[in-house]
Amino acid sequence: GILIDSTSFVNNDTSTRIINVIKNLNNDSSLVLNTMFNTIIGQNNYSGFKITNIDTNFSLLNETVFSFPLSYPIIQLLMRKGSSNKLLVVGTTKINITSSKLFLYTLDNNFDSINAKIFINDPAFIPGDIHELYDSTFWLVNLSLPNYWHIDSNLNVISTQAGDVPHFLTGNYGIKWDSDTSFYLAGDYTFDIKRVTDHDIGFTHQFTPFDSTGNIFNWWGTIDTIDFPAYYGALDYQNKDSIFIGGNKNLQYGNILFGTIPSWYVLLQTDSMLNIRWEHFYGGDACYNMTKLITTSDGGCIMAGTRFDYIAHPWIHERDIYILKVNAEGLITSTNEQPASIVHDAIIYPNPGSNVLKVQVAVQHPESFFKLYNMSGELVLQSPIHGKTATFNTTYLPPATYVYTITSKTGLNEKGKWVKQ
Repeated sequence: GILIDSTSFVNNDTSTRIINVIKNLNNDSSLVLNTMFNTIIGQNNYSGFKITNIDTNFSLLNETVFSFPLSYPIIQLLMRKGSSNKLLVVGTTKINITSSKLFLYTLDNNFDSINAKIFINDPAFIPGDIHELYDSTFWLVNLSLPNYWHIDSNLNVISTQAGDVPHFLTGNYGIKWDSDTSFYLAGDYTFDIKRVTDHDIGFTHQFTPFDSTGNIFNWWGTIDTIDFPAYYGALDYQNKDSIFIGGNKNLQYGNILFGTIPSWYVLLQTDSMLNIRWEHFYGGDACYNMTKLITTSDGGCIMAGTRFDYIAHPWIHERDIYILKVNAEGLITSTNEQPASIVHDAIIYPNPGSNVLKVQVAVQHPESFFKLYNMSGELVLQSPIHGKTATFNTTYLPPATYVYTITSKTGLNEKGKWVKQ
């Protein structure tokens, strides 16, 4: 977490946003930045993207600008590495108020355009990811339906209905290819698409790029909370038998960035068959929103996102960058005691609550015991918990602050306060 170096790229007449950073494009140590820009000249608003190559000292090596006309503003963009040091840049342009159309560029390693196309006559498209297949065709996942698209090497559409994403996993995709034809995918999972407040984290291993009938599937979450996968990448691994999946627990419906209820980062580890080995919760004292997870060579991972402290400044929309580095067991390795205190294997919600108290326990603790005390130390509620969740009726308890413990023979020892309003 110690800053090694930094630099700034300033363009006085533009609003610029870094979208992707890719390393080792030419098997060297340089970085390739993909930025989306917006420029206002007089009353006209122009957009585009810029590919920049910098060395390890942040000195500029090469740069190419791709400007879009006034009538085609860019609203979505991402960059991936293709075969033979090729760059794939895919995005969405808004050609009118209601129509979002795909555009796709293939660039060589000098950032010269090989092919480019705006798919004006094809259906609406918001890119979730792109991958160049072994036959030089392109696989894309569409966030707006969702489904897969298949495009040939000359950027002609083979199919815009190449197969629906299995189990109706939408948005917030995390994708990792494990062979030329198969991949792991995490996304937003809803049991019933009509029940818009029910969101969980679904994950699948799909064996072919377009046939969504052949897959292994699992999911995590509860139907009474909003649980989203990390938006810009929720799944990664160094070893297929140790897959990390990251997301968010108990986000506030309609206010996921500035919620006024406790939420958590959640981290799952699965085997290659997507069986969950363990899970941990991080936070609970503010509104946490994980946006990206990447694994590290030491067997752990890094989780990045934001934290909004609604208690300290409830009326100021100020979010802080929040990054956690954990080891292979999901534990924070730090000499500072404070970060370690946010790691939990069991949580309670809603908190504050009223007539119902709910407990969720990590999968690695299948049998646990819950106790609730008043501030005088008197035991007011106790119960075993079989499995991951339990719900307790607390209508008989007077409004007050209570202390709880959740313990198990497998080493669980959670303590905290619960407020009944």
